[in-house]
Amino acid sequence: MKYWVSLLFVVSMLFMTAGLASAATTVPKLVLDGKELKPEEPPALIGSRVMLPVRIVGENLGYIVDYEKTKKTVTVKNGATTIVMTVGSKSATVDGKKVAIDAPPTVTKTGRTLVPLRFINDNFGATVYWDNAAKTAFIYSAAGNNGGTGGGDAGGGTGNGGTGGDGSDGGLIGVVDPEEGGDPTDGGTPPPATETPASSLIHSVRFDADAIVLKYDGTVAPKTSVLSGPDRIVVDLPGTDFASDFDPALPADPLLGKTGELAVSGHAALQKIRYSLYADNPKTLRFVLDLSQKWNFEVQNDPTAGEVKIVLMQPDQQPQQPDKGVYTVVLDAGHGGSDPGAISVAGKSEKTFNLAVILKLQALLAGDSRLNIVMTRSGDTYPTLADRYNLANSIGADLFLSVHANSNPKNTIKGTEVYYSRDASLAFANVVHQYATTAGGLQDRGVLKKSLAVTRETVMPAVLFEAGYLSNADEEKVLFTEDFQNRIAAGLAQAIKAYLNLA
Repeated sequence: MKYWVSLLFVVSMLFMTAGLASAATTVPKLVLDGKELKPEEPPALIGSRVMLPVRIVGENLGYIVDYEKTKKTVTVKNGATTIVMTVGSKSATVDGKKVAIDAPPTVTKTGRTLVPLRFINDNFGATVYWDNAAKTAFIYSAAGNNGGTGGGDAGGGTGNGGTGGDGSDGGLIGVVDPEEGGDPTDGGTPPPATETPASSLIHSVRFDADAIVLKYDGTVAPKTSVLSGPDRIVVDLPGTDFASDFDPALPADPLLGKTGELAVSGHAALQKIRYSLYADNPKTLRFVLDLSQKWNFEVQNDPTAGEVKIVLMQPDQQPQQPDKGVYTVVLDAGHGGSDPGAISVAGKSEKTFNLAVILKLQALLAGDSRLNIVMTRSGDTYPTLADRYNLANSIGADLFLSVHANSNPKNTIKGTEVYYSRDASLAFANVVHQYATTAGGLQDRGVLKKSLAVTRETVMPAVLFEAGYLSNADEEKVLFTEDFQNRIAAGLAQAIKAYLNLA
């Protein structure tokens, strides 16, 4: 009997040791705008709080981080913003105003300072989401979701990313997840005190034959965006709220807020559907499709039936274009003439880059008799925004493509973005993303919906392609190389032909 008890004890200890060894190999990760950071001190779960290393997070968001050992204070500065925290204290100051911290900052044995995920989310101009299953903290910088502030939409001023955001690809408002409110470890974020009543109600969400179906009363105008790292499709419904009979039912616990999720099985890419009250002013519901890989989709809104359908299509399934024989494609090199666009860190102008890529693209497409290529400019001239979209509309163009390079005061921001304004342009945007973003090989910042003049006022599918960031020293060196410009031009040529079924 003693022998069997001892044997059982040994076997149990072996299993426990193996389990502990396996758990020990799971090191939490930190991902900023799709790029994994490598902190010397990884994120940690302390009690029920997710704690993040403040220096690597702050510096990658463009802040200067300083730790005064004698006072045990951490000071984080960025322009006019100054945040001061004290190790062990549950209060801090933001621009001199006292604020509460849900868990006190702590110093690890390696001398690194960790601060709560929620405090970074609320005060660092970023949105942070803790994926407990993947043991990963995903950080989305405001600039990373909004795009740049320089460059402009072929007309100077603010950049294509803008400074306000429309809620689908920026304008994040202090929730923990860029798609839904609430940190799973903290119990959710209560809604702000000031609320704007919703004009429409959503009664249900369901997955049915490769489509996500939302039933509603009233009027809705879906806004969509595509995010990567991990892959997601985001659909925002401004002016909406959950109906009292919403199905599936929302959590009964008020601390969890208006959030929920619907599990999906049997689809090649869709894993689950998450939903939440994303904003209160105006009320906005957000539905997030978590994917295992990039996937095409189309949004269909039927006001008569009171249904929004997000139809999922395999990446190689493109909407079939009618065979016209000859297609007219307008190629637009952003800025030009008196408008240089963004100025790179080395003093080079965006307009020069834009034209170089467009001329290379024109050369690749010129030999195809099925294409009629029209340029908004072929030299250093400046057509106005109205000149550009009026040209495309007046000749009945089939496609419009504008090429730009981006800029942002945070010189750590980098990557390629694809913008569209109207739902009719989304399929073209997805194809451009599939071919051109991959061809360039820079960080993939996704497909984003934004109200830009040349993509908004055109009546045909129209896309604005932001190749990369001139404000980032490493990326600028790549942008002005012949190799990169040739690869981007080739990717854009492939995208145009693939969309028109001419490949």
